[in-house]
Amino acid sequence: MAEEPLDTIHSLYQAGQFAFEQGRYRESVQYLEQARQAVEPNSRLGGEIQIWLVTAYEASGQKPEAIALCKQLIRHPTLETRQQARRLCEVLEAPKLYIDPEGFVKIPDLNHLDEKEDSRSQTKGVTSTQSVSKPPSPPVVINFDEVKTQDNHFLWIALIIMLLVSGGFLWLSY
Repeated sequence: MAEEPLDTIHSLYQAGQFAFEQGRYRESVQYLEQARQAVEPNSRLGGEIQIWLVTAYEASGQKPEAIALCKQLIRHPTLETRQQARRLCEVLEAPKLYIDPEGFVKIPDLNHLDEKEDSRSQTKGVTSTQSVSKPPSPPVVINFDEVKTQDNHFLWIALIIMLLVSGGFLWLSY
């Protein structure tokens, strides 16, 4: 492995991350493999690049390569890389769940309803260009003569209770 300048390694690494985030997984694998070859594999940066390479392998459909690299990374000198590799291996080696097709809700395709409605209107010789909408509801009018404005003294009772309670707290604080 040739030691390349650190900025070249970082640019390859960032290009691989960017390609991965854009959904271009095969291109991401190419950049990350170049970065992996250019960096010391047991360094912290080497571990980060290889973890990204595992996810890029998986995303591009190269699951055996992803699992093999992940198992190598479990013995990486950096603790963070080892922990991430263990988690990724658990996910990659997990059994695939079978979902019964009867468990899905089937949503009918309603696009054909518009076609039937159009064909009906054409057969009648009437073409409608406006959709039927509800008429706007009338504005609400409030008759203030019917509103009960009788004072039920609730406000005064609540105010007196609040004054008594706050006076009690003041008296007890001294």
